[in-house]
Amino acid sequence: MSAIHSVTTNFPKLYVSQEEITKEICGIWPDKQKHVEQFQKSSQVTGRHLSIPLEEYKNLGDIGDRSRKWLEVALELQEKNINDLLIQAELHPKDINLIVTTTVTGLAIPTLEARLMNKIGFSQNTKRLPIFGLGCLGGIAGINRVADYLKGHPKEAALLLATELCTLTFQFNDKSVANLVGTSLFADGSAAVLMVGEEHPLYKKSQFKVLNGSSFFYGDTERIMGWDIVSSGFQIVLSGDVPKIVVEEVAPNLKDFLSINKMAASDISFMVSHPGGPKVLEKLSEVSGKPAEEFRHSWQSLRDKGNMSSVSVLHVLQKTIADNKAANEMGLMLAMGPAFCSEMTLIQKL
Repeated sequence: MSAIHSVTTNFPKLYVSQEEITKEICGIWPDKQKHVEQFQKSSQVTGRHLSIPLEEYKNLGDIGDRSRKWLEVALELQEKNINDLLIQAELHPKDINLIVTTTVTGLAIPTLEARLMNKIGFSQNTKRLPIFGLGCLGGIAGINRVADYLKGHPKEAALLLATELCTLTFQFNDKSVANLVGTSLFADGSAAVLMVGEEHPLYKKSQFKVLNGSSFFYGDTERIMGWDIVSSGFQIVLSGDVPKIVVEEVAPNLKDFLSINKMAASDISFMVSHPGGPKVLEKLSEVSGKPAEEFRHSWQSLRDKGNMSSVSVLHVLQKTIADNKAANEMGLMLAMGPAFCSEMTLIQKL
């Protein structure tokens, strides 16, 4: 057993309204203005954090330039996240035994957590696990993988770091529908989670007990979501079939997952869902049997911050912690991502 002790998030300082972003993109793609305005409005996003000034996006450069910028911003955001978590928990960096990082928007070797170990006084024996490519799924998958580790190391503490600077992937030579949707939806942010094993001193002071997690893989769905790697960076792959997969695949998975854990949907008091987009959230509400109110933090995160890939569900988790749930309340965490696949996690308020 393990527990989620605390969550923190940080964002690039620059915050731009959706109207400003729409105007800039219409200026770059005047022939697509009607579609740009349509997608920007239907996304329901009101503003987004950006890693660089809006007018500089059309000159982003190649994959090397983008990766260097990603690393610069990622280091700044995650150094602050880590320090915030450690101060809050009254821990020293050497008290951390494992650092897991997840991203789908930037490349760096040595990886991000190695660079952070040169900035923060972690033990040289700290274990590192960089995860690349899980996309929106990465926040919950990361929690599940850390929970698996802590089952075997119940006295230890671990950090999960999610960093997604989605806007640094924008391709302004790609006028596909997928890219038009992407430029209307995706945004930048970072999150960090402190987790501990059940024999750690902070276990009883933690927020949620992680009861069980599960992974679900859907064969031959590679073109539903992901990236094509091109000379200018990551070119988005995004299908309109995601809501359909929620109904056809996620719905039975959810039913089976709850059944295996000897639970029903009525036992779930709150939802911590990745806010993929309006249509996805509507379908998740439908198949889970939970009203839109139970997804209010997901909707609010989407409106205020946009889709930050793996960071978004952790932002929703942070908001859920602030609700001060009653002891023993049960929650369900859920996200989907490239492959196509999904992850679910049962959590209980301590």
